[in-house]
Amino acid sequence: MKFRDDFAANFLSQEKFMEFLDQVETNAQWENYPTNTIMVFSAEENPGLCDMIPAQESKEKILKDTYANTGLLLKVGETYYPVGSTTIKTLENRARISGNALQDLERAKFASVINDCLQVTKGQALIRIHEGKVRAVHGGDKSDYAVLSMPELFEVAALYMRETYDRVKFSKGYFSHLLTTASWEIRDGELLDCYRELLLQYGQSAPSELSAVIRVDSSDVAASGANIFCSLLEGPEKRPLILGNALKLEHSGAATIEAFAGNVAQIFARHRETVEGLGKLFHVYVNYPANVMAGLMNRVGIGKQLTAQTVEQFKAGHMGGGCSGYEVYCGICECIFLAQSRGMSVKGLLDLEEMVSRILTYRMHDYDIPGVVRIQTLLVALSL
Repeated sequence: MKFRDDFAANFLSQEKFMEFLDQVETNAQWENYPTNTIMVFSAEENPGLCDMIPAQESKEKILKDTYANTGLLLKVGETYYPVGSTTIKTLENRARISGNALQDLERAKFASVINDCLQVTKGQALIRIHEGKVRAVHGGDKSDYAVLSMPELFEVAALYMRETYDRVKFSKGYFSHLLTTASWEIRDGELLDCYRELLLQYGQSAPSELSAVIRVDSSDVAASGANIFCSLLEGPEKRPLILGNALKLEHSGAATIEAFAGNVAQIFARHRETVEGLGKLFHVYVNYPANVMAGLMNRVGIGKQLTAQTVEQFKAGHMGGGCSGYEVYCGICECIFLAQSRGMSVKGLLDLEEMVSRILTYRMHDYDIPGVVRIQTLLVALSL
């Protein structure tokens, strides 16, 4: 069933996760062709071409899944391949065309529009094929997309965790055709002491249970760079506290595994830097914390319903009056815990964490205003 566009796998064992990535690498292939030679076809209107896709045991099931999703085929050289859902955005980018209206077109019309654009696009196309389908169409020239081997990338991260920190545990791994991610939970004293010291400096005690999480994300279909995120888990419920923006490496022409390894080597310094950045929030005082929460969450694009729930939860536990920016930020991070408990998808949670991290780049005082803020259909009194 790995051919399905919605296939996803979760791992609790690092060994099984790495074995799976090795399998993916073995079964996948990259093809490089002039962009103006590849062509898109509607599968429904070209049944004869469907018969020409490479023979394999799951051929009929692959075609059925394709009809249910993109409904498209791609001619690569002399071979026709079904098109996976992750391909559409990259195909539009390669054809230098975009817009929501494209997805409203009938498949034959969509194929015609894309083909007209591909015909006048210079340069090479780098095509990823995995489990019987095309998964991405990138720019194929040296300055365009850079392939970073998933097994190598995650092995570099795992080796660093193992050799650098005490009390490291592989937390979880995740694979889909869109995104691959792995997390390590760390209880290393040196890594956590900088946060404990920060809290003591401002008269607060650290939670009895505290750990750091290092997460690595990557994608072969341009859904993510090779990115490294740092966060903390507090208390027995392991409530997350996001520590700023990620260390990012885009899949551009200059990207290499060596460059990623350089970013990995900066994890400790980045962790300390982001923790120290939280210290600045203790010097920020806001009079209307719920307003600030709602304004900032709206600013970074967090959904209205989740924003309302997070603000209401904060209000229920807050004694009223003003508070520090640190308390506001901790309250905002609760939205991740709420989203997890409501079964948000892995990709949705990763996007949410990135949105929360961006909040640290805005001035809280810009949103510290009295009054009532309308969130969705509910009037929430935000005059704390």
